[in-house]
Amino acid sequence: IMAQPRLQYAMSVDGLLPPIFAKVDATGNLWHGTLISGTVMITIATFVPFVYLNDLISAGVLVAFSMTDTSVILLRHDNPSDSPHLLEKLLGLFHTVSFVT
Repeated sequence: IMAQPRLQYAMSVDGLLPPIFAKVDATGNLWHGTLISGTVMITIATFVPFVYLNDLISAGVLVAFSMTDTSVILLRHDNPSDSPHLLEKLLGLFHTVSFVT
C-alpha cells in the first residue's frame, strides 16, 4: 500500500493512468495519488470482510506468480518445430485447470 502512489505515478507518466496521478506538489509528494489510493483502500477495508480480503490477496499473489512463471517459460523455450503453438496451448490449459480448481 505504501508504494501504491509511486506505482500510479509511474503508470501515469507512461500514459496508462490519468494525469492526476502524476501531479507532484511543491515538496515532491504525490498528494493526489496518495489521497485517491488511500480513499479506495479505506473504503475496501471498511466494507469487505477480512476473510474475503485474505482470499483475494492470496489469489492475486498466485495469479501474479503464475503469470511471471509463464512469461519466463515462453521467453526461454521454443515450440517444437512439428507442433507450432503447442507450448502456448499447454500453458493455457494449465491456467484454465488452475482457475477451475
